Amino acid sequence: MIGRTPHEIWERSLADGEARSARRTTVPAATSLLGGFHVMLGLLALVLTTGALTSVMPPSAAHVVGSLTFGFGLAFITIGRSELFTENFLIPVAAVLVGRTGKRSLIRLWGVALVMNLAGMALFAGIFAVDGVIEPAGREAAGELADTLTERRLLAAFLSAILAGALITLFTWLAEAAESDVTRLLIALLIGFVLLAPSTNHAVVGSGEIMFGIFSGTTAADGVDLVRNLGIAIAGNLVGGVVLVTFVRSVQARDAMDSEGGSDGRRPRRP
Repeated sequence: MIGRTPHEIWERSLADGEARSARRTTVPAATSLLGGFHVMLGLLALVLTTGALTSVMPPSAAHVVGSLTFGFGLAFITIGRSELFTENFLIPVAAVLVGRTGKRSLIRLWGVALVMNLAGMALFAGIFAVDGVIEPAGREAAGELADTLTERRLLAAFLSAILAGALITLFTWLAEAAESDVTRLLIALLIGFVLLAPSTNHAVVGSGEIMFGIFSGTTAADGVDLVRNLGIAIAGNLVGGVVLVTFVRSVQARDAMDSEGGSDGRRPRRP
């Protein structure tokens, strides 16, 4: 078998989740601020590539090809040990499910991560949007991304958010399973492409896209659209990440551990 087994990944997640929940608030605040910055680096690569390609191919094709570059942002996050709000849909939730940490700690972690992710993205979206920092074609591509998200109808936006939540939580699971940074890099590139090519509605990434477009002045969206989409994205991401991935993976992993004689998420004691 390549990589760790499901119950090994689950046990690793439990230990990491317990450690994450016990950190002082300043630690997740700092790593989440960096996570927002790293997302914006991925989006910067995406819009620059897309903008450059629109001169030689249709915009839709340019976006799909450009989406191959967004995964660099996820690579910076996983290898650099920064974090996203939605990354905490697996590891700390796993610790809560088996009673190793409390719900209050989880909610605190979610709140800090979301606020600091948004702050980091807003700061760098503002920098990237200043005239002369990047090519105009890149700012136009950012506006197209923002329009794609904010012009969706409610049901489509919610279903897209479910997909995004499942994808990013799958990314966390696979990163926990990986045994080398080279493997994590490949996983980041693959998930980044699948996340951005269909413009899925991810709470953090989507907010960065909308901010980029608003600050660049290349989208019809405004702050109300940003807040509305963020609410829809969070709800859908929770369903996709916590219900469709974390809960299902917990059943898979704990069944394997129960068959070996353990039932509390820890390794069974050997006689």
